[in-house]
Amino acid sequence: MSHRIRIYQQGAPSVLRYEDFEPGEPGAGEVRLRQDAAGVNFVDTMFRDGTFGVQLPFAMGVEGAGIIEAIGPGVSRFKAGDRVAYWFSFGSYADKRIINADALVNLPPQVSTEEAAALLAKGLTAWALVKRVHIVKLGATVLVHAAAGGVGSLVAAWAQALGARVIATVGSPAKADAVRKRGFDPVLDANDPDLASTIKASNGGNGVDAVYELVGASTFDQSVAAIRDGGDLVHSGNASGSPIIDEAALVKRSIRYVKPSTGQVINNRKILDEASDDLFAALQEGVFGKLAIARYPLRDASQAHEDIAARRAVGSIILTT
Repeated sequence: MSHRIRIYQQGAPSVLRYEDFEPGEPGAGEVRLRQDAAGVNFVDTMFRDGTFGVQLPFAMGVEGAGIIEAIGPGVSRFKAGDRVAYWFSFGSYADKRIINADALVNLPPQVSTEEAAALLAKGLTAWALVKRVHIVKLGATVLVHAAAGGVGSLVAAWAQALGARVIATVGSPAKADAVRKRGFDPVLDANDPDLASTIKASNGGNGVDAVYELVGASTFDQSVAAIRDGGDLVHSGNASGSPIIDEAALVKRSIRYVKPSTGQVINNRKILDEASDDLFAALQEGVFGKLAIARYPLRDASQAHEDIAARRAVGSIILTT
């Protein structure tokens, strides 16, 4: 018997229900995947808590990785035994599942399924942010909030590898220590009421060229104050809530404000293949160092969600099966 996590009502992490089910056989264009791991992302908590409306019952999770067990009619790109991953297909909190083959990417031999589940969705978001939304250039200075988090840690590492000077912020001393150990300096306290002044002081008194705003309400005003006129403000997360945005003030300072969606950037098979190839190459080249992965058994998904809400997690969370 297979197992999955679904919700029958939206609310606290306790609504996550671990249940038996039978995945069945793949239909046309589909495969049956035996999953080794499912990624846990902040967006999952928003589907669970009611931030986003969903049709109930709702199968949780959007990314995972494993081995193809069976293929349905019309699938030619993949075969049984292939190691694959995917980044946005509902129902990943399961040990087996049916999934459309178009969602899948092959894994290089050197990339484990656990690494792929921890990395793919966040890594494709990071790729979009540093290579498409704001193209990081050699010698630029960028501010990366939530630099200990799943997306933030990847954005910071990739931007640095592309030749930018990275100013990182984090929410606790423990996270600051972890980020410094990964080679970043300065690492600043996101809760500092004079954060923008501290950022400028660390940058020779100048504003930064770009801000990757991954926190939202609690840091947004400081981000605006820390950026130079004509810089890029890339708003890609609201972990602390949605900020109030004075777009007229941004326009007055010629600040380019963009609120991207990964799906809008990676919107076809060609771009998906390019982005995933870049991502796995960067992983193998050591751009991200040793991935920080927190592992929870599938049945403990509620604990994983609680740890995300409390901001106890460092790096990426996966559910193992």
